[in-house]
Amino acid sequence: MAQDGAMERSSYVTSVRADAERLLAAAAPGALDRPVPTCPGWTVERLVGHLGRVHRWTAGWVATGAGPEIERPPAGPDVMRWTRAGTDELVAALAGEGGDGTVATWAGPQPASFWPRRMAIETAIHRWDAENAVGAAGPIAVDLAVDGVHELLSVILPFRGTGDLGPAGATIHIHATDPDVSGGEWLVTVADGGGVTVEPVHAKGDVAVRGPASDLLLLLYNRVGTDGCQVFGDESLLARWRTAVAV
Repeated sequence: MAQDGAMERSSYVTSVRADAERLLAAAAPGALDRPVPTCPGWTVERLVGHLGRVHRWTAGWVATGAGPEIERPPAGPDVMRWTRAGTDELVAALAGEGGDGTVATWAGPQPASFWPRRMAIETAIHRWDAENAVGAAGPIAVDLAVDGVHELLSVILPFRGTGDLGPAGATIHIHATDPDVSGGEWLVTVADGGGVTVEPVHAKGDVAVRGPASDLLLLLYNRVGTDGCQVFGDESLLARWRTAVAV
């Protein structure tokens, strides 16, 4: 079962706004036609439009408990203004939502932090995609990256599935090495018939990967390789992850 987010709700909303602005700054009109290497087949323009659609779609979920139909984004520089308006709509929706209960999501009922956390992580990863496409990409904030790894393992993969990660019982230990990080270790075990089970513990795995939380999140989302991390044990498990897990 998914745990509630580790960050304060207001911090997630602040992160959505800040990373959306950074994405738009990277996607200045002169960069809209650049390819996005980490989103094969996409240009920066398409990435900007995607973010605008996701923000509007999520605002609809927050308001109504279901995903609405969203118009196609405009072409060319107009997509910048359209996406910023979508972010405004999302931030207003998230700021107006409250309570400590559960909310409707595509993954079934989830803690009230689900949408702020989901959008903070989504926006941060796509901000990284945009910055990487035009120059140097800044890391994802440590607390948010830890939340992102937890969400991926405990919410997204159980919902979407993992593909063929290898034999049942194979284990991957993931360890965030940032100073003073909280909750930054996970033991992932391949389950019978696909999927994984996850324990937030320090343990020995068939392969262990250690590194900054941002690098771990980007690795698990297939944005980067293992260059920023230390890997011990059966590296073929991580290689299978890169082909089997599509996020």
